[in-house]
Amino acid sequence: MFLESITMTQDSNLAVISPFVHVAEAVTMTKCARSTLIKYSSQGKFPPMVRLLGNRIAFIRADVQSWIDCRVASAMGAANDEK
Repeated sequence: MFLESITMTQDSNLAVISPFVHVAEAVTMTKCARSTLIKYSSQGKFPPMVRLLGNRIAFIRADVQSWIDCRVASAMGAANDEK
């Protein structure tokens, strides 16, 4: 899924990573179900959805990664508190 968001530029071999994460990629990144991500997004528990062309929806990659990092930090803090 991650490779789908990488495109090659016309004049070089440098990869450009899209600032958007489609729902399927967000599911892969978070290991949460699609319906859960959409529900959490509407409840403010996950980054808001961005409507692209037509019915395509996505999330902002930096927001999703920040949400994941926050969850990991929270879990690590809780694990350290138990010791």
